[in-house]
This record gives sequence, C-alpha cells and structure tokens, in this order.
Amino acid sequence: MSTLPKHMPALDGLRGVAILMVILHHAAEGRYGALAIYERSGSLPMLQLPEWLSAIAENGMHGVQLFFVVSAFTLTCRMSQNGGSLAHYALRRLARIGPGYWIALLGYGALAGFGPTLRAPDGLSPMDLLIGALFGSVWQGGAALAVVPGGWSISCEVAFYVALPVILVVLDGRLLRALLLCAVATLLALQLQLRGEAAGTWTFEAFVNPLAQAPVFVFGVAAALAARRFGWRPPPGLALALVAMLALLPAAHNVVFAMIAAAATALAARRPPALLASRPLRAVGEVSYSMYLVHFALALPCLEIAERVAPRSDWTTLAVSFPLLVMASFAVALVTHRWIEKPFIIWAGRFGSAPAPYAASGFAAPPPSTVPEVGRA
Repeated sequence: MSTLPKHMPALDGLRGVAILMVILHHAAEGRYGALAIYERSGSLPMLQLPEWLSAIAENGMHGVQLFFVVSAFTLTCRMSQNGGSLAHYALRRLARIGPGYWIALLGYGALAGFGPTLRAPDGLSPMDLLIGALFGSVWQGGAALAVVPGGWSISCEVAFYVALPVILVVLDGRLLRALLLCAVATLLALQLQLRGEAAGTWTFEAFVNPLAQAPVFVFGVAAALAARRFGWRPPPGLALALVAMLALLPAAHNVVFAMIAAAATALAARRPPALLASRPLRAVGEVSYSMYLVHFALALPCLEIAERVAPRSDWTTLAVSFPLLVMASFAVALVTHRWIEKPFIIWAGRFGSAPAPYAASGFAAPPPSTVPEVGRA
C-alpha cells in the first residue's frame, strides 16, 4: 500500500470549485433564490439565461455532492492513518460544523424571522427549530429544511459522520469491499428514486434524504482507499479535465457525478494540477463552509446592485451578481472562519487521541513519517 503526499493542496482547491458551483447556481436563480428565505410566493422570477449558461448554472447544484466526496475522501484518509478515539472524532466533527451552523440558525432567524416563507409555507414551529438545530432536517423534511438555508447538506454530512466509523470497520481497508458497498448503495438509491418517481413522491425532500445521497459519500471513501492502494502518478491534466467536466457539463445523474468527482479527487490528491493547487482557489476552499452558510443572506443585496449596474439583460446581471456574491461571501467568510470556525477547531484539536476500533487491521496507523497532511476536514 502506497502513501499519499504529506500535503494535498488540491483538496482545498476542489472545495473552492464546489462553492463556486453552488454560488453560481443560486445567483442564476435571481429573485426566486434571493427572496426564497423571505417570501412566501412561488412566482418569484428567475433569471432568463441563454440555454448553455442556464445548463451550467443548473449543474452548479451538484457542487454540494463535490463537497460530500471531498469530505469523505479527507476523513477516510485521516481516520485510516491517524487513528484516534471515537469521542475525539465526534468532538472534532462537532467543532468543525456546529458553531457556524448554530450561529447561522440564529442569524437567519433574526434576518428573516420564523414566519411563512417559500420553503416553510406555515412558518417554523419550535419542533422544526429543534430538529434543525440537531441536524435532523433531512430526516424530518418539510419546514425543518428551511431552518438554515442549505442546511440539508449539513444534515446529510452529519449522518455520514455518524456512519463513517462503522463503514471503515466493515471495509477493513479493503478496496474490493468498498467497491461492493458503492454498488449496493447505488442500487438502493436508484431503487428509492424509481419507486418515488413511480409514486409521484420523488421530490426535493426525497432527493436530499441521506439514503439517496449515500452513494456520493461511499464513492469518496472508495476513492481514498484507491488513492492509498495505487502509487500511480497521473498526468495533472487528467484530474483537471475531470473537474472541468464536473463544472461545465450537465450531470446525467447524481451517482454519475459522484463517480467522476471521486476519480477527480483521487487523481488530484496524487498529483495536484497547478490550478487546483493555486493560492486563490485554495483560499476560497479554506473558507468554503463559511461561504456556504453566509451566501444565502448576501444574494439579495448583490442581485439588487447588479440589477442597477447591468440592467440590460439577465445574463449581464448574472455577470455582475455572481462575482459580486463570491467576493462578498468570501469577505464575510474570512471573518467568520477566523473568529468562529478556527477557534473551535483548534480547541477540539487540543484533546488527545487513543487507538480506536477503526484503527485496527487494515486501518492501522503507519509510522509518523508517512502520515499525510490531508488538509481540512
């Protein structure tokens, strides 16, 4: 089994690509997306874009799946090589996403209130808020999904955090088992979708269910095992070509996107392309979680500025609103990452670790000199 490079800057670069895809998707929704957290009406206008640009923007929704794959890859590398107690693992995961998420919950509550909105027609009940605060929105569905805009992805991420130690014990470091698990998870997810489509119940709530998203995470786990198993150094252009495919070409299916994303992540980790390892893209990736949480609140003011600056057509409006939203989100994220995310991550990292069940057998930690720095997780 080969070792991965000690530092994999391309992982932050991939996170940067992911958040840019997500922000483009939401910027292209125009007032429909910008006002969804405030308004109840479903007739809010979306930007009317050229077909090719609309397809790219629509595909941006899969940026969340790219986040999932990179997260699964990173955590699998870290847990399989560094070990650590389950308590320490849980504390680090909670410190990583909890503070920012809970502050976002309070912030959006203060900004938009808890009354009726497009995604919560009857408003938010105390139970919705409680379930949302406990990262259970994807299991509850309904108004709980509106507690934090985009919070469904964080709820899915937490479900994966809970499952990952068990998955690693079952896989025991064996790539074949991981591939079989990918096949099983894919078949189950496709069965859920086919049944939902036949019954007319395949809605957004069904799509974001962790069982439907499970193959995406599992492909990330398999990619990490494959990257550790094979020492081949691919040409950097190959990973970059796959990333371009992810960003620019409409995905045939969520699972297809996840497969390509997993391959791109494994290849980029082995030999990072210069673009993915560039400082600007890595800087965006390093604060991508904060950018994800805050960009919903900044979408409306950025759109209104763009409409004044470039009122001629919707595509010129997007040409202004998208980079403006990226820059505004990045600026705010620098502050929230520095003063909210980072202190809690450092605090959790001070706690020691002890051998854990998933560090056994195929996941025993290697000598310290071969442990890679897998970046943020």
